[in-house]
Amino acid sequence: MVQLLLLTLKLIKMDSNISDKNILITGANGAMARETIKQLIANGATSIVMACRSKAKGLIAKKEIEDELGVGNKVNLRVIGGFDMNDPKKIRSAIYSLPNNLSFDIVFLAAGFAVFSDDYQAVEWDGKRIEKNIFQNLMGSHVTLKLIKENNLLKPNARVVIAGGEGARGLKGLIEKPEFSTPEELRDYVFLKQTPPYNPMNAIGVSKFCGALWTKKMAEVFKDEHETIWFSPGLTSGSDGLKTLPPFKRWFMNNVLFTFMALAGKSQTPQKGGQKFAECLIGKIGNNGNLIGAPEGKSIGKFTEQTSMNSALSNQALIDEFWKILEELFET
Repeated sequence: MVQLLLLTLKLIKMDSNISDKNILITGANGAMARETIKQLIANGATSIVMACRSKAKGLIAKKEIEDELGVGNKVNLRVIGGFDMNDPKKIRSAIYSLPNNLSFDIVFLAAGFAVFSDDYQAVEWDGKRIEKNIFQNLMGSHVTLKLIKENNLLKPNARVVIAGGEGARGLKGLIEKPEFSTPEELRDYVFLKQTPPYNPMNAIGVSKFCGALWTKKMAEVFKDEHETIWFSPGLTSGSDGLKTLPPFKRWFMNNVLFTFMALAGKSQTPQKGGQKFAECLIGKIGNNGNLIGAPEGKSIGKFTEQTSMNSALSNQALIDEFWKILEELFET
């Protein structure tokens, strides 16, 4: 009990003033990101860049936020399109369209969703086929942050948060624990050389696992430049992560399954999830290199470090191998 209290005190920090901070959020028109933006504004944020794949959808989300909060021109919400997490060339063009006099104190890498299909899907890049969940949930974010830094758009001591998920350590009955016995096994999965039968939930879990490996390496390599935190608010209903499901299945998941899980205390609304993300972004929760999510065996609950829940999350050989893959793909 004492150890749990000390960990909680370590993960939850003092309030931060964000009224003078510049914030960038990818996937900003998604349900979870929209709720996060509303919470950030409620906490004093005045300058937010909404980085979206579709500028038109971003503008709709911006209007919803402004109308609901009644902030008018009190908050500078800029919408930038072109942030397609499956297309590094489009991401590069989008980064170049950012105001060159604007640098960011906080970056929230929230873009991504699950691939619901009967078999693995691939993104073609640099002559290679890469598993699509990993590409759009992690690699697109990696490229985004890399280009932000290369263009001197990240302030010293900035805070970078990537959306995590409890699937990185497994959820009994829902997502198998991602396990790779060797670096070669991880590489074969990423490049679709050798894979288990496709399960969308397990695949999203592996993508969140890769995000955790990335966070560990980023926290080590760039510890003197910025913080990198992997954070999950817990299982959330009504988000856009299910948008690739057929309409009826999506309706069933959001209106039946998640309703039941919410009543059972196993899921939460986007509003609650957004509040938690905002707390992490403004510095109330988490330190460099932390992987923070729900308690072991649960999909929602008190903020808990995830690393010990899956030994592969601290496997340095896997961390280094995944970083090597990223360098091979995106360093040129």
